[in-house]
Amino acid sequence: MQSVIERIESVPGSCVLKQELSSSSITKIFLCIFNNVKSVIRFDLPAASQLGVDRQNEINILYSINHLDLAPQILYSDIKAGILIWKYISGSEPYFNKEKLNLNSLYDLGSSLSSLHSFPIPKNSIDIFSNSMLVYQSLLESPSEKLLFSKAMALYKKLEKDGTRKVFSHNDLHRKNMLWDKKYYFLDWEYSGLNHPCFDIASLVKSFQLSQSQINELSCGYKANKHIFYMDTLNPWIQFIEYLEEIWEISVTKLLNKQEMKDFLD
Repeated sequence: MQSVIERIESVPGSCVLKQELSSSSITKIFLCIFNNVKSVIRFDLPAASQLGVDRQNEINILYSINHLDLAPQILYSDIKAGILIWKYISGSEPYFNKEKLNLNSLYDLGSSLSSLHSFPIPKNSIDIFSNSMLVYQSLLESPSEKLLFSKAMALYKKLEKDGTRKVFSHNDLHRKNMLWDKKYYFLDWEYSGLNHPCFDIASLVKSFQLSQSQINELSCGYKANKHIFYMDTLNPWIQFIEYLEEIWEISVTKLLNKQEMKDFLD
């Protein structure tokens, strides 16, 4: 794989790397100055495509929802090179103190999520959630791994048949994928697509460990389908998300181990 320096040379105009902001098994993200604009640049690692991440779908969605002002503004993309540059957003990771509730921001979070869930499904978007599950299934080999996948899918199929209309969802909402700067911005849209609204809501409840009173404030901002904010409704979805996180970790570990073996043999 090309180094970051080699890959950045393909970017047109001026792009000066600053400090690394984050690194994961599928991406490396840096602060940069792109054509004199403070920006963020993301480089895909091999595991991104191997895990079924569809960057074209992500780009299509980001352009489609641009007017909602919920996502970063794209400045440059090169899907083949695995590069995405967006305008830097100032702000901080949201935090909710259970003793001293920041009710206004929870209300705003519910409102932002409602705007997303009310948005018509973008044209040419794909069911990346189902596609990703198929990729994970292909990587799970041991009986215990296959049992975990079967339990997860059986639970999901049961939960999605409650009669609730599926909506356009982020599908990866947690504190590391959000910024607060007088409003909310959601980051990392590679898994966005059609899903049950409870998936995003349960993801927020789990990530921030929201109390019922905080969930009520979130619900007030959402202003619809109050029943999907009851803990009895959300708890099974939180269980499914825990299954999904375990499946993702196993899948990533297997891919990285295969890559290390390939590099060793080469």
